[in-house]
Amino acid sequence: MEFPRLPTRDTSGQKVVLPDDLEGEQTLVLISFDRRQQSLVGSWRGYAKELCETYGHFEYYELLVLGGRSGMMPPMSGGGMSPGAARSRPHDNALIARVDKTALQRRLGLLGEGNIYALLIEDGTVVRQAAGVLTPETGDALEDLLKQWREANSGWTDAPAACGSTGDNALDS
Repeated sequence: MEFPRLPTRDTSGQKVVLPDDLEGEQTLVLISFDRRQQSLVGSWRGYAKELCETYGHFEYYELLVLGGRSGMMPPMSGGGMSPGAARSRPHDNALIARVDKTALQRRLGLLGEGNIYALLIEDGTVVRQAAGVLTPETGDALEDLLKQWREANSGWTDAPAACGSTGDNALDS
């Protein structure tokens, strides 16, 4: 399923449009619907940071979805987050969207806002999703997907040097 175009703001108040502005060839988006769910999101945070260090093509974001009457983001005073939100912000990859929660949940096939969701996105498409806190099984499955992607997209591998190559290889022409 395609991830819908979603206007958000980062912690400095800059507009970020998802999925267009996401970094990473594979991107994990951790979605929560209430600031009180940050401890649940935190179960993913350390692991996601480790994966970012291991897999150069991977990035992650934490998206807090707050209710709104429209998909438009209201202006924030001072261009950034409110002081309370800024103090509790988890990291620089935190994003806030003020949209119709129900419509977003419907578009993404999410089962309400009582849980958090982890969506793995490639080229604007949600390729996998999980609900709830990180479990060992979910973590292993995510890392397997990252390994598979890296292997499939690594390009040429080093081949043993052939002594006295004659140029008869079809790739030499």
